[in-house]
Amino acid sequence: MQKTAIFAIQQDMKSVKIFIALLLAVASISQVEAQKRRFKGKPIEFGVTIGAANYMGDLAKLVALNETQPMGGLICRFNYSDFITLRGTAVYSRLSGRDDNYSDDAFRSRRNLSFRTPLVEFSGTIEYNIFGFGETTRATPGSPFLFAGLGVFKFNPKAQFTYNSSPDLANDNIGATPVHHPDLAKFDGQWVELQPLGTEGQETTKFNDRKRYALTQVSIPLGIGYKKQFDDFWAWGIELGVRKTFTDYIDDVSLDYVDEQIVEGNNGRLASAMRDRAAEKGYQDFDNGMSRGTSKSSDWYMFLNFTLTRKLIGGKQVCFQF
Repeated sequence: MQKTAIFAIQQDMKSVKIFIALLLAVASISQVEAQKRRFKGKPIEFGVTIGAANYMGDLAKLVALNETQPMGGLICRFNYSDFITLRGTAVYSRLSGRDDNYSDDAFRSRRNLSFRTPLVEFSGTIEYNIFGFGETTRATPGSPFLFAGLGVFKFNPKAQFTYNSSPDLANDNIGATPVHHPDLAKFDGQWVELQPLGTEGQETTKFNDRKRYALTQVSIPLGIGYKKQFDDFWAWGIELGVRKTFTDYIDDVSLDYVDEQIVEGNNGRLASAMRDRAAEKGYQDFDNGMSRGTSKSSDWYMFLNFTLTRKLIGGKQVCFQF
């Protein structure tokens, strides 16, 4: 009886050891498979982008470097294949420009216009990875790429009003009339929204065909960049992109000067003052019909930015070292 009990205990211990060994084996396999599943399928990456923004339009000769503004946002990438990446981006920035940047240009010095605007952009683009982009450091970890897509952006141009009560000697030989009406003193130093003022006669009786420009517009992002995976999770990148827009009013300047009485009669004295700012610098006002800007081309804006993304979902299967 005693030998039988001992034998039974030994058999039970053997069964327990086998069970524990099987349990450890299953746990080990499960861990490996879990790691593989974590990197199974094409990856989705999330991250941030930071950089600089600038604009090209009527108040800039190509790009005014001193008008460069900071930008930042969020980015999401889905690597559809080694050569094609789908990307969504949300960005906030500012754009600005002013004629004062070109003191050697007589027309710009006289025109004396300026603006700044916040900019919010949502875009979807396709990246073409020229060399193919492996999703780990074991494959092709880096590649230059081209990108193009479609974006929607919102802007709202403003200009700072500076009240001037000095005699308007350029437009009044007697000098009895001040540059600005005393009623405008309350706006001194304020940043004034330009679109509601209709500075080029938008929606006035005589220029009813000129509609106020929409503050939400469509853009086409185009650009080039380089990205590199520096471990199995993280990737960095740098890119230069321009945005083709379909509006010439990011800076509120496009057409010609409209009679001040028409603008003032419809939108008030402040609108008339922001319409023509030559007198503020002692110049004669522009004649009606003279060019205020050029509508031959739309405004553009651009970003030079860095990206940092982390792989959160999916990816190529990787053999892990233990």
